[in-house]
Amino acid sequence: MRRVLLVLSAVMAFAGAVETPAAADAGRWQRQLDGIVAAGAAGVQAHVHSPGGDWDGSAGVEDMEWLVPVLGGGRFRIGSVTKTMTATALLQLVGEGRIGLDDAVADRLPEYGVDPRITVRMVLGQTSGLADYLNGGAGHGPLVRDTLADIRRDWEPSDFVHWATGKPLQFTPGSSWAYSNTNYILAGLLIERVSGLPYHANIYARITLPLLMFATSVPQTAETILGPNARAYYDYGGGVVDVTDQNPSYVWAAGGIVSTARDLDTFLAGLLGGRLLPPHLLDEMRAVRPVNGSYGYGLGIYEYYLGDGCVAYGHEGYVNGFSSHAMRSADGRRGITLSITGASGGAVDRMIHDAVCG
Repeated sequence: MRRVLLVLSAVMAFAGAVETPAAADAGRWQRQLDGIVAAGAAGVQAHVHSPGGDWDGSAGVEDMEWLVPVLGGGRFRIGSVTKTMTATALLQLVGEGRIGLDDAVADRLPEYGVDPRITVRMVLGQTSGLADYLNGGAGHGPLVRDTLADIRRDWEPSDFVHWATGKPLQFTPGSSWAYSNTNYILAGLLIERVSGLPYHANIYARITLPLLMFATSVPQTAETILGPNARAYYDYGGGVVDVTDQNPSYVWAAGGIVSTARDLDTFLAGLLGGRLLPPHLLDEMRAVRPVNGSYGYGLGIYEYYLGDGCVAYGHEGYVNGFSSHAMRSADGRRGITLSITGASGGAVDRMIHDAVCG
């Protein structure tokens, strides 16, 4: 017995002396988060996935008035990362045979005046040509203006679609590419029409509950983020104001979801690992259209070209006061999710490259 105890003691001492790869990298990740704050961000939190293990960290302050430090694991508005979840839910309905990728949107949603040439595939792939109600399109001003009043009012998805279909198309459907939030409002409406259930019920039943993403929510018009969260700030031209409380109906299925860094990594791992879509539909999602030299776009997902042959899949998100990045390497072995309040500069790009490319 004494010999066994000596052996166990030696093993435990050796194990305590060996630093795991994740622990060895912790100082490097923390320095990079500190660098993002030094570059101008108010606060930042991250989840890094690597072969050596997972790491969570934070830097900066979550409240600029009281200078409360950011505590990791907080919830935030994920912005357009929502689009990848929306696309996943609609592709699941495709997999169930309830709608086809090449079906005309107008056949399913005839009341909105959508050009009959626009298909489900074009909506998900941003090739419909529809004007963007948030950022304009073809020279047209946006419906939702960059004001505090507009992000706090109640909007209906129909407001956005009717506005967009009343504008000329940016190009012949399917002939080019242009990012338009209107496409994902239509995707949300298609999910509701085809499933017979509200958009948020589909996201919960099809994605967050199966993957045990319990910190992720789809607030419809509720302005307050439930649970611990950082404050967000935005300058509309008259000075920085707190925009943490905002009505997510202005982005809905294009950007209204609230989540955490760890939950978003869980989502990407589940999606790219084949837990949410069958292989042929995951291939469809990842069949990208090259957009420029740094990224291409598939069906609700970006393919990022990070240099040196390094490729990542995921999405970025921006809503007033919040920016987020969720990416996984092509082989799924590395990934990073970031939530940032305030400006950040190139320090974010450097950390993403380091985390994803190794």
